[in-house]
Amino acid sequence: MVTSLVSDAVVTTAGAVFVVSGRNGDIHPRTLEGFYSHDTRFLSCFRVRLSGREPAPLGSDTFEHAVSSFYARSAGTRSFPEGAISLVRDRMVGQGLHEDIGLFNHSSVPRQVRLELQFDADFADVFEIRRGPVRKRGETSVEPLPGQGLRFVYRWREFQRATHVTFADPPEIQGKTAVFEFTLEPRDTWYTCVNVLPEVDGPLEPRKCEGWALGTAFGAYRRKGVGKLLLKHRRPAAGPLEDVPRLETDHVGLIQAYAQSIPDLRALEMTHQDGHYSLAAGLPWFMALFGRDSIISALQTKILGPNLMTGTLKTLARLQARDRDDASDAEPGKIPHEVREGEQTIFELVRPQQYYGSVDSTPLFLVLFAEAYRWTGDLTLVEALLPAAEAALAWIDEHGDSDGDGFVEYQRRTPNGLFNQSWKDSHDSISFAGGELAKPPIAAAEVQGYVYAAKSQMADVYRALGREDRAARLAEEAAALKKRFDEAFWMPEAGYYAIALDSRMRQVDSIASNAGHLLWSGIVELDRAEQVRQRLLAPDMFSGWGIRTLSTEMARYDPVSYHNGSVWPHDNSIIVAGLARYGFTAEADEVICSMLDATSALPDHRLPELFAGYPRRELSFPVGYPSANAPQAWASGAIIHFVETLLRVRSDGDQLVTDGPPPAFSVSLESVPYRGTKWDVSTSAERVRSRDRR
Repeated sequence: MVTSLVSDAVVTTAGAVFVVSGRNGDIHPRTLEGFYSHDTRFLSCFRVRLSGREPAPLGSDTFEHAVSSFYARSAGTRSFPEGAISLVRDRMVGQGLHEDIGLFNHSSVPRQVRLELQFDADFADVFEIRRGPVRKRGETSVEPLPGQGLRFVYRWREFQRATHVTFADPPEIQGKTAVFEFTLEPRDTWYTCVNVLPEVDGPLEPRKCEGWALGTAFGAYRRKGVGKLLLKHRRPAAGPLEDVPRLETDHVGLIQAYAQSIPDLRALEMTHQDGHYSLAAGLPWFMALFGRDSIISALQTKILGPNLMTGTLKTLARLQARDRDDASDAEPGKIPHEVREGEQTIFELVRPQQYYGSVDSTPLFLVLFAEAYRWTGDLTLVEALLPAAEAALAWIDEHGDSDGDGFVEYQRRTPNGLFNQSWKDSHDSISFAGGELAKPPIAAAEVQGYVYAAKSQMADVYRALGREDRAARLAEEAAALKKRFDEAFWMPEAGYYAIALDSRMRQVDSIASNAGHLLWSGIVELDRAEQVRQRLLAPDMFSGWGIRTLSTEMARYDPVSYHNGSVWPHDNSIIVAGLARYGFTAEADEVICSMLDATSALPDHRLPELFAGYPRRELSFPVGYPSANAPQAWASGAIIHFVETLLRVRSDGDQLVTDGPPPAFSVSLESVPYRGTKWDVSTSAERVRSRDRR
């Protein structure tokens, strides 16, 4: 089973369209490498051979996430010695894959060259690749495109997908291989280009390759502005993160992490039918819209600008469930968990294309709704999306609390659905301290906090609309939930909150990171917060690299598990925001610094989806999780969330204000978009301050 990227994989991506290849640019068969779009692998092989031999790779790099280049030289053959010919592959991803291939003859004699481009397409669904091995139900055929190239076609029942491979110059087609044979004169160059396009919604118009993506590969450098590539092909339109605030700090690790997180977030930008942007959850397995992930990453990154918040809201509102459907765990007003486009979900072999099995996406949608209003002040936006917000509030009371006990709980209604439907959604993530798994319906602790935050913050929105009665009722419901929650979830002997209540209303007594989310939501009583802080920072929870998902003292603790002892950056970003909310800024900064230390030790200064929960030791390093997604939206978003926490910044009407003591190092963020103006927020040794740039 192939479950993770190899460490030297090169990823070139434009949102949900992406290529995973080896360092030499080849897509190797029987790996997870490939050209992907619409949750389908449209190329499972793309290899270059010179006179029958694999070129020797020299180096590769990725620029602006959608452009990669690969340099190689010829291996020795009977036709020419090793290194006689250089090869450059310039790759760009947009709606499809475009690749320019250039060869240069370094020798003083003509060389007879046979260039072979080997292709294949297995049309594997991402769910099939994750499970492995891939065994397709349908049939794949190869059709020549006269004078242009190849077309791979997959058919099963009414389902059809195809891959078009076309060239600038017509090759000789031999099965699945395109062959170019030519004489390369001394010191001369030869070029061609390849287009690979996915066919999803019917036949494509033939499209011949044109242009040269990066200019002449072996020509002189032509300067055109600083850091601008000479792209002749049109790149995707600028997304919501094109112009972001400028960070200055004397913390080197934070500078490195911020510089990496911005392009990683851009790489995950997706547009939808309505033209609005949101973030895909993560690469390679979650290049799709996930309600919870997209909402949290939009909240984490709000200091970069409001467009991700508003785009995510509009997209999810359009997908909000209207009816009950047990096959998809849908109920009126519910926000989707996951939206897919592949064969496995179209035929519901795993789950439906629009699956609603998350209990927290709906209250988090309301938190995002209120936050978007605070940061934009746009009542027109509020009025437009208010029906979706009211439907979400109705779901909380009518469907989320199915047994009428005052708590929102979950239980799947389809065997293909997720057993656990909170953010820790692996099958064994909700357990008692002794290891027994909780039985549904389950009321997860942090979900009640999200509901509290949703109702409290929606009360503010209704006040802004002049609907005082509705605002007062929601505030009363939030206050009643806060009291009821404390009575049901607080464990006096442990001095901590239970992770959940099970089907018998028993406290699921594991010590887990979920209580940090309770601080973030504000549902924790003030006299409980100190005990929660102490427990989160105790050695069994705090590894030295971050706060673990589960205490080392619990029976199911495993540092290399998905949710039972690993460290999740997004989890930590929410926890530190919660610590700071209750005034524990020193502890928040300690956790942030530990995560930045981890980032500095991880490849590319990038926080992955999660890493192992082994304790930090002198001269040790953070240990990776084998199949972690990287980049991942809410892991990259964690860095931006850390900056917000360090700056102690919050919204207050038409102003951005700062509260609390400064961190131990300087941080400043210039041109933060807020309510139509730009703000500078900075810290010094004495204080934190903000100012309107007008």
